[in-house]
Amino acid sequence: METENLISYDDVIDVAYDIFLEMAADNLEPADVLLFTLQFDDRGAAEVVETRDDWEEHLACAIDKDLYAEVCVGLVNEENDELDDIFARLLISRDPENKGCHILWKRD
Repeated sequence: METENLISYDDVIDVAYDIFLEMAADNLEPADVLLFTLQFDDRGAAEVVETRDDWEEHLACAIDKDLYAEVCVGLVNEENDELDDIFARLLISRDPENKGCHILWKRD
């Protein structure tokens, strides 16, 4: 598939964040939902990161890193400006004809 036919990374972030918001209450501890809700305006972020290799072991299949993007949703550490409290990692298909999402949720 040609990369110009894939959805943009900005759209991937929007899709991932919408899915996260819809499913967070059912998949995170109540304290994490509250923490994220209270702190998102100041420290919250959803960003595309380099797709990690561990998706293949979680999904038991090879991942084409050109067709999928990984998005992390969480809180940024104010001291180093890095996303370090991750509530979910989402693997989103960039193929508009073959939509798909896999999520790894934060577990305490």
